[in-house]
Amino acid sequence: MLKKLFIWIINIQIILGSGFAYAQTTKTKSPFDESVWRIESLYNQPKTIQTYQGEKNYASISFNPYTRKIIGRGLCNKFIGKFKQKVEKVTIRGVITTHEKCLSNDVNAQDDRFFSYLQSVQSYSIHGKILRLKDAQNNTLITARWAK
Repeated sequence: MLKKLFIWIINIQIILGSGFAYAQTTKTKSPFDESVWRIESLYNQPKTIQTYQGEKNYASISFNPYTRKIIGRGLCNKFIGKFKQKVEKVTIRGVITTHEKCLSNDVNAQDDRFFSYLQSVQSYSIHGKILRLKDAQNNTLITARWAK
């Protein structure tokens, strides 16, 4: 009797397991799995500079779920910080940046705005390969596209 019950449970898990495997293949990419997200736009900035010196430098962000650290770069400066995440809420604190001066004042201003926005993030949404980091009023501060 116990052996039949055990076999029945295993069969149910196999049947259900195949359905879950299919669901995972269509699942949206998580921003908190060490993926790299390329910055596409910043809130209230009419034109976001997406690359600096060709494709060599672009602003990006990556979340490490194991250390709870966030790392990345603006167009000219790099940063590191900490994050907390629950459901669709995320907060970023303790952002430390390098202080390189780029040849363009516009690039410097964009890096400063990007790093400031990071510390105002309160939530996120993700649709396909697009990540939106939002403030407390649900304004999209940073829009990024999955890069790898």
